[in-house]
Amino acid sequence: MHSVAENSGRTRIAKDKLNLRFLFEPKGIALIGASPKPSLAKSILGNIVSFGFDGKIAAVNPSYTMIDDVDCYRSISDVPFQVDLAVLCVRAENILSLLEECERNSVRTVQIISSGFAELDTEEGRIKQQELQRWAEESATTIVGPNTFGVINLHRSLVAVGDSKITRVVPGGVSGVFQSGQMATVMHPLMGRGVGISKLATTGNEASITTAELINFFADDPQTEMIISYCEGIKDPERFTLACGRARERGKPIIMLRVGAHPEVRSAIGRHTATQAAKSYEREIDLLHDLRVITVESAEDLIETVVAFQVCHKPRGNRVAFASFSGGMGNIVADTILSIRGLKLVSFSSQLRERLGHVLPKFANCVNPLDLSAQTIFNVEVLGRCTQLLGESGEIDLLLWGLDLPMSIKDDSPVGLALTELMARHPEVVVIPVSQMNGLCRDYQIDGGPPTFAGRALLQGTAASVRAIARVIEWHASRPVPGTAMLQASQ
Repeated sequence: MHSVAENSGRTRIAKDKLNLRFLFEPKGIALIGASPKPSLAKSILGNIVSFGFDGKIAAVNPSYTMIDDVDCYRSISDVPFQVDLAVLCVRAENILSLLEECERNSVRTVQIISSGFAELDTEEGRIKQQELQRWAEESATTIVGPNTFGVINLHRSLVAVGDSKITRVVPGGVSGVFQSGQMATVMHPLMGRGVGISKLATTGNEASITTAELINFFADDPQTEMIISYCEGIKDPERFTLACGRARERGKPIIMLRVGAHPEVRSAIGRHTATQAAKSYEREIDLLHDLRVITVESAEDLIETVVAFQVCHKPRGNRVAFASFSGGMGNIVADTILSIRGLKLVSFSSQLRERLGHVLPKFANCVNPLDLSAQTIFNVEVLGRCTQLLGESGEIDLLLWGLDLPMSIKDDSPVGLALTELMARHPEVVVIPVSQMNGLCRDYQIDGGPPTFAGRALLQGTAASVRAIARVIEWHASRPVPGTAMLQASQ
């Protein structure tokens, strides 16, 4: 039996999920407060146009009739098409009257870019946000914001953010919800690594729509395979719990950067998005753990964990071997593996060490981490035999292959040939190339594309990579066997 609160939460989530469809898939957009002058509004309008949004576009500002080749109207009432999404870039004191006008004209969803609400930490700002909340509760129009950065759907070429650094788009399966607009720029390093983006939304102060509603939407979205989040506080734990449960049922990992571990930061959060839930950090971290939401502590760890899910499909266990041409890198990685709960640095059996000793040069070692020595870099036969011995042993679940720099492994190189043969003969062993350094090495890339092996991105940075792999293994290990939850519910 579901509680009244739980049923109420499900009803609210269902309504908002229906309306959020118009946030990501509008047929008509109106940018209210657009101007030809340099501004966030001008940047948003420019991106909507330049990235080829395939719906109808209107600017709204009584001072102009045309802005950058886009027709501009005096008011939303004058726009000659159905507006599914209105983006508001006006002063905070004008928001409520514009919302009334949007509702009269059947605008389905409104994204409020404007700031000047409770994040000001003033009585006036709090009153404005309370009025906005009351309006949203009584209206059929869905409100996202205020104090947001915009929305993206790369499967629709919808780029309605003020980011001027976007040079290309890579559609894919990663969707995100961020309380901070700047965190949306995480799409740049991800796309730079060859990881595709589906949808991104920024929620700001979350006066109405919260992180929970967006996660619930992504849980059912067929174009979303993974959910990432920057969160300053969970405002509605009941709905959040329901949403995370739906995502988990559908096999979609949630990776969250939840800030606020220290009191000084919690104070800053209040001034950033007016999130009072920042006071409950420890309780929320426990909730995230119970919900199997993957928590990270930095943007770098978030990025590396996303890449790890792309390259590390469900491993059969946590036994890890590391091989490289550098004893130093092996020691660094081994220290990291041994310090992380959930990973096991395999101690090779005497039989495997003996077999490796017959193949490798005398100055190489035959223990884990495996230092193959620089002399074997070009020896296809030695590399191939060594990797096959590791696969045949049955002693490892993952082989991390160390590189000095984030550079592609060519399929026809000695390392590429050895690893490809290992994956073909022993698909039960997950092979993951890891570079010691991270960053860009484009001068070494023939086509200027991201560093890859076998069509997949490389992990970068030893510590971040190993932590990311551990998170992937733990998430897969904690997933219930299909049908188990249904069986338990019936007992």
